[in-house]
Amino acid sequence: MFKTFFLSELKYTLRQPMVYIFIFILALMEFFATVSDNVQVGGAIGNVYRNSPYTLTLHISIFCIFSLLMAAAFFNNAALRDHNNEFNEILFTTPLSKPGYFFGRFFGALIVSTFPLLGVFIGMLLGTYMNSIFGWLDTSRFGEFYFETFLNNYLLFILPNMFLAGSVIFAMANKWKSTVISFVGGLVIIVAYIVSGSLMSDVDNETIAGLSDVFGINTYSIETKYYTPSEKNTISPGFSGLLFWNRLIWTSVGIIILMVSYFSFSFKKKNKKIKTPKVLKEKSETIFMLPKLNPTYGASANWIQFKSFFYTNFLSIIKSVTFKILFLFCIIILVSDLSGGFEYFGLQSYPLTYKLIDSIKDNTDIFIIIILVFFSGELIWRDRDSKINEVIDATAHTSFISMAAKALSLVCIASILNLFFIGIGIIYQLINGFTRIEIDIYLLDFFYDNLPLFFAFGGVTILIQVLSSNKYIGYFISILVLLIWEIVLSVLDISSNMLDVAGGGSVYYSDMNRFGPGVKSALWFNLYWVLFTFLGLLIAGALWNRGSKSSLLSRIKTARKEIPKSYRGVITITFAAWIGVAGFVYYNTQVLNSYRSNDTTEQFMAAFEKKYSKYKGAVHPKVTDAKYFIDIFPNKRDIHVKADLELTNESDSPIDSLHFFNSEGWDTKLNIPNAKAVYKDSTYLYTIYKLSPPLLPGEKTVLTLDNKFITKGFENGTGPTMIVKNGTFFNNGDILPSMGYNDAYEISDKNTRKKYDLKPKERTPELSSELSELHNRNYINNGQSDFINVETIISTISSQTAIAPGSLIKKWKENDRTYYHYKTDTPSLNFYAFMSADYEIKKRKWNGVDIEVYYDEKHPENIDMMLDAVERSLVYYTENFGPYFHKQCRIIEFPRYASFAQAFPGTMPYSEAIGFVINLEDETENNIVDAVIAHEMGHQWWAHQVIGANMQGGTMMSESFSEYSSLMTLKSITKNPMKMREFLKYNHDRYLRGRSGEREKELPLYKVENQGYIHYGKGSVILYALQDYIGEDKVNLAMKNFLEEYRYKNPPYPTSLDFMRHLEPHVPDSLDYIIKDWFKEITLYDNRLTEANYTVLDNGKYEVTLNIESSKIKSDSLGNETKTKINDWIDVGFFMDDDEDRLYQQKRVKFNKEKSSITMQLDSLPVKAAIDPRHILIDRVYSDNIKSISEIRLFRSHDRIPKCRNNPNR
Repeated sequence: MFKTFFLSELKYTLRQPMVYIFIFILALMEFFATVSDNVQVGGAIGNVYRNSPYTLTLHISIFCIFSLLMAAAFFNNAALRDHNNEFNEILFTTPLSKPGYFFGRFFGALIVSTFPLLGVFIGMLLGTYMNSIFGWLDTSRFGEFYFETFLNNYLLFILPNMFLAGSVIFAMANKWKSTVISFVGGLVIIVAYIVSGSLMSDVDNETIAGLSDVFGINTYSIETKYYTPSEKNTISPGFSGLLFWNRLIWTSVGIIILMVSYFSFSFKKKNKKIKTPKVLKEKSETIFMLPKLNPTYGASANWIQFKSFFYTNFLSIIKSVTFKILFLFCIIILVSDLSGGFEYFGLQSYPLTYKLIDSIKDNTDIFIIIILVFFSGELIWRDRDSKINEVIDATAHTSFISMAAKALSLVCIASILNLFFIGIGIIYQLINGFTRIEIDIYLLDFFYDNLPLFFAFGGVTILIQVLSSNKYIGYFISILVLLIWEIVLSVLDISSNMLDVAGGGSVYYSDMNRFGPGVKSALWFNLYWVLFTFLGLLIAGALWNRGSKSSLLSRIKTARKEIPKSYRGVITITFAAWIGVAGFVYYNTQVLNSYRSNDTTEQFMAAFEKKYSKYKGAVHPKVTDAKYFIDIFPNKRDIHVKADLELTNESDSPIDSLHFFNSEGWDTKLNIPNAKAVYKDSTYLYTIYKLSPPLLPGEKTVLTLDNKFITKGFENGTGPTMIVKNGTFFNNGDILPSMGYNDAYEISDKNTRKKYDLKPKERTPELSSELSELHNRNYINNGQSDFINVETIISTISSQTAIAPGSLIKKWKENDRTYYHYKTDTPSLNFYAFMSADYEIKKRKWNGVDIEVYYDEKHPENIDMMLDAVERSLVYYTENFGPYFHKQCRIIEFPRYASFAQAFPGTMPYSEAIGFVINLEDETENNIVDAVIAHEMGHQWWAHQVIGANMQGGTMMSESFSEYSSLMTLKSITKNPMKMREFLKYNHDRYLRGRSGEREKELPLYKVENQGYIHYGKGSVILYALQDYIGEDKVNLAMKNFLEEYRYKNPPYPTSLDFMRHLEPHVPDSLDYIIKDWFKEITLYDNRLTEANYTVLDNGKYEVTLNIESSKIKSDSLGNETKTKINDWIDVGFFMDDDEDRLYQQKRVKFNKEKSSITMQLDSLPVKAAIDPRHILIDRVYSDNIKSISEIRLFRSHDRIPKCRNNPNR
């Protein structure tokens, strides 16, 4: 019986065209993801092949989410086909086998549901083969196929995911006999996936997040987070580890759901209780006259009809089971997201209003869109489905009134939901003790962003359903327009928000600058889309199918005959208004503020390089002195700059020409003595000036710059955020033209360069010990300048404070503006910032240095802690590295348009999104805010006193040294050494994840090529471990000696080899392997504690035996790893608690073989043992370094009854 129903289900479903349509859709999507860079699903970046096991697995796991709708169709059909065809009562009277029928149908649908995902296999295979013929992408980006990859993906992802989804959908369909409920079952699984994803925010929660992921997407991401490109290209997902346990858990859940459904399933139909109708007593007939009707068709009647239609439609949505379920999903997802708080490196941010707004949008918008799409079809087709449409259509009402009522009911439902979620956000803030409730911000964001979105989406979906001949075709088109159309525009490289439904400028809120520069753009785009939607509703009203069903063409013909002139007039006026607004928006976004799409930008950069790279070696003078006169107009968003730049020819040959590359959006005028513009390229803003006479070696000239940035109208998106009403922040590179050919404008991605026939680009010049021209260029200014004096007169509106590099010499007011005169205290790098905002200022004095924090009045909470952090850094750095050469040390808040902190001479801009909004009330020890400040303070020595040459290893001496300095500052105030492990784990994770996503090649630390994961993550871990091995004083002394040799010196600049020259004498012979392994090679450790046992000795002590496996792994630049013999010193230690907070009896042991056994006698019994307990070595899997200690009982002949020993330490 099972075979009969199983095969019949297969045969029936395989005759349906939707199976092959689904296969074709997924195959087509995967085909383009394989052969085109314009379609990105994920996985294939840098050295990872387009068809690698990692890429295929990632695509399969992602497409599993989209295939839920397909699975719902198959399983719903299998469960309800007999019921919907009213054949079940006949079929169930026959002698059927319950398991044969139930499981035959289910497993038949299960097998068919996996077929669409096989389209992903087909698409990748076909794409790889076709690409080898037509060469759309470089064939070197493709590797070998592994049958194991396809098989394991089917068994680990496709089959289990479809089984779980099918169990839920099949069970719900059998229970409630509703197609809608079946599709809701698919949403249940998506909700579970989203909830589990919220656990991924911190490294410590990854195992829980991996096990709770329904689809296994996050699980696979965790399993492969440290895979090198080589491993991603060769290793298929396997039946082990976290992924295997995840699959086992969720398959078991599916089995339980399926069995519960099976035991509740019955062939018998439950009898419904039928109420006996009450017999009404006969009443005497009363004769009455029918009232006389006086029908009116004016505005009052239209209003009454509109209210009636609106009320009916609104209530039908509210009472719908589907709406209630979707509403419940929204609440569950939002509450689950908020329950984790706003985590930032182990700390919590204050629940600021904008954070709640972001959370509400991220978690509920997609479900509100689903509600709009679903109920647009229900409202349009409800009467027809109930077969009362002809009755309603025969009533005297204008079709537009009906359309408007339906659209408004959708908008009101979406709005009420959004306002309800805002209420949840406010309650969450109050529960967490946050009383700065900004209801006006919630409501303004709703009116700026959400309400226009709901109106546009609701109106467009209503229009689509009216024009469609079938409700489900309307659903399909709505999904295409609202969700898929944006992807299509991206593929076609079209960026205009005029074509993206409800698109417009972002109103990204900031406490400092409120809704930002995108408000004007957003408002005009909102008007554009509201008028478009209103026009669509008018057209829908004209083409509404009243009466018997007719084609769209016949409805158009009828409308042309029957639509009254007044209605046509309204359509014409609306159309004219929309065209007028569209023209204005087009003029602002495409003419006044033109922009380039991604592909156009690529082509532009490639053409620029081909045309002007011939000037790459041209000799130019250096900027040796700079004076600025800057006027900032925050309300107009304009900047006026005048500058006098002293240029000096420091080369050995005369300079007869100067090349300048101006910045887009700036009106730039240059005045150069004895110079004439002989070549101008208006496309690339490239100008060549002829010097007559040439500038001789050692000669100077002064360039006068007049540069203006004038904001005009509004842009297609948000627009530039360097100049805003409150929180202006720009650096000297933004306001100065680039002198000479700038290779920063070249395409860097190696695959994109091949696409445009460009030669491979050297990311950073190769490290060399022999002095050359490269040693005359530091890696920040690249030969355009060295350490210079900077003087600035800067003005802003009277309510704001303007800041420039150096000490404040003078301040005065003139013409309702405030002027500031700044001058640097010492020659500094030609790299600095200018800022203006309405600041509160808090100051502190330390050894003649003014410590200042400039902050927004809404963020006073952490200011004292920031001042403390700066002071601690100054103390540690001056004691260990040398003096601080500025008279001031400023932290300056800027809006959250970016989330970083940055170091300029004596000045550190710090985003409001991080340090100022983190809750530090209960943090008595070090924290991430301290760490960031200490890092940026470190740059006042490492970068601004000594800077590396523009070659490999340069960033080690700035970023790695600053991060190390930060860690040592934190270590100096940390009482518990285990606290430092909490900071190191983030740097470990940063390095190991970063090397997994390397686009070109990983290099040893001393040859780092501005690779953040190396110079931040690996560099800090290695330097911290180094001081632990050879001593903090020795490492600091080597760094100090290096600094003293090169502090504020002009070229030649130092390299990492110069630092190694200072470091190596401090490393003892027994540890000389450290220099090679940690700095000059790529080395990882694989340490494992396989067994930890103890016995109680007669003297009351504890003999602990540890079985340890330890080896070193050497890696090449692509991640090919080789295990090598170990001969290293590694720590072994014990923990006295389960939380691993109390470290006990740590000892450094020499390991010279892969397997070792260590026995130690301890006075107290620890809970756990560990190799490398503080996690200072780079180990990809640290969890197996620690193990709980087990007792081994030894029984002797004289032993009788073993006595219990109480351990006071446990």
